[in-house]
Amino acid sequence: MPSYIFLGILYFLPYSLNFPNDLAWRFLAMVFMTTFLIPLMGVLLLNFTKTISDLNMSNRKERFFPFVFISLFYIVTTYLFWQKFRFPPLINYLMVSMTLSIVVLTIISLFWKISAHAISISGAAGVYFALILQEEPSQLYLGLALSFALCGVVASARLKLIAHNSSQVWAGLLLGFLLNFIMILILNV
Repeated sequence: MPSYIFLGILYFLPYSLNFPNDLAWRFLAMVFMTTFLIPLMGVLLLNFTKTISDLNMSNRKERFFPFVFISLFYIVTTYLFWQKFRFPPLINYLMVSMTLSIVVLTIISLFWKISAHAISISGAAGVYFALILQEEPSQLYLGLALSFALCGVVASARLKLIAHNSSQVWAGLLLGFLLNFIMILILNV
């Protein structure tokens, strides 16, 4: 989801990051690698070593360790973005917000199976909505509309696959949206 969020911002609000085109694409590749590819390889390794029984992590008790791994990786990535690379503040705020989402998801997974997919996609909608409220009217409305449409698709898919019940999906949608919306409103002043 961070790649989707940053792609939307680079496309719809390019002035907010002030990146030249070549740097923007290198940044997006770095985000994709550090927030998707490396965590994915970690989860695949956990599946290969039979630490988790399947990639869907259907068993709630098996979700904690992979989410701890992903949380730690996001924390390290956020730290590097903030302290070492000195990216524009909005990037740092977004990384803090998304990292907090993963950490909260990890904590909740100790007690209950909440939809990580719902938290993720609705978090993007929360980020876009907060940015729309803070920025001048922009093309970001299209990104927000697409995010809300994807929320419906993802929620329906999780229910259709019987991966979650409706309360797990709704809780994920609400948590992801509210957490990211509030964090961006507070941090990006």
